[in-house]
Amino acid sequence: MNRPRIVFCLAVLLYLGSVCSLQGAITCSPADYNGTYAFFTAGSFVHLPPQAAILQGTFAQAGTFTSDGLGNVTIVSTASYNGIVLPANDTGTYTITKDCQITFNVLLPPPLSVPSVFQGVLNSNNRAMSLVILSPPGTVVIGTHAKMDTLFCGTGTFRGSYGIDIGGALASGSPAGLFRRVGLVVSDGAGNFTATTLANYNGQPVEEDFTGTYSVTGDCGITLAYNAPSGANITIGGYLGGHGDYAAVMITTQGWAVSGTLNAQQP
Repeated sequence: MNRPRIVFCLAVLLYLGSVCSLQGAITCSPADYNGTYAFFTAGSFVHLPPQAAILQGTFAQAGTFTSDGLGNVTIVSTASYNGIVLPANDTGTYTITKDCQITFNVLLPPPLSVPSVFQGVLNSNNRAMSLVILSPPGTVVIGTHAKMDTLFCGTGTFRGSYGIDIGGALASGSPAGLFRRVGLVVSDGAGNFTATTLANYNGQPVEEDFTGTYSVTGDCGITLAYNAPSGANITIGGYLGGHGDYAAVMITTQGWAVSGTLNAQQP
């Protein structure tokens, strides 16, 4: 065998070995989803049982999933069902395949009280996840999880410049309809923030700048409060992820079904 052919064969063997090594490196178990994750979900309940029909419509949620690494989760959250804001705490179970696909089985809280199944994929070294609801039928909901690294938070954990990206619907009030806000939130680390944003109310873009205050609990829950240019008092609540460089949030004011994220510009 001549030298060029030997070099080619060695290169092929090295390539195949690298592929096999990469494939073999991706292996997950229930222990890989462990700890507390900040999350938000967004979507719509298109069809619901008659006893819960009043909740049909745009859906938003934010809170935490806490896993024991053994297949069990505790969910602490707030949810908005077409603008009706309610606590949505629950427990559930999960399974993980070797390729890191995760399935949750959760009984949706009253007045829904129906079994649900969510499926997603762990990513970012098991520190994040995107997921979608599989059942009940007639439901379109997606969500994201981000691991919380900070065991104890304070006002100073939320400091600096954050890009805000939240959306959903204003279910009641004026103008009712689809809603989106993007822009910049700057925190002084001492309980105050300013915001420079572009909002869209049901197809009408509006530049909105405002100031407000915020608080952070020891378990990394965050609440932002401000007076909107329209005069309405608005609160945003959720949880910090990472080392405070991320937040999964929702508008907790009645009449809104809006959720999304705050992401630090320089984590």
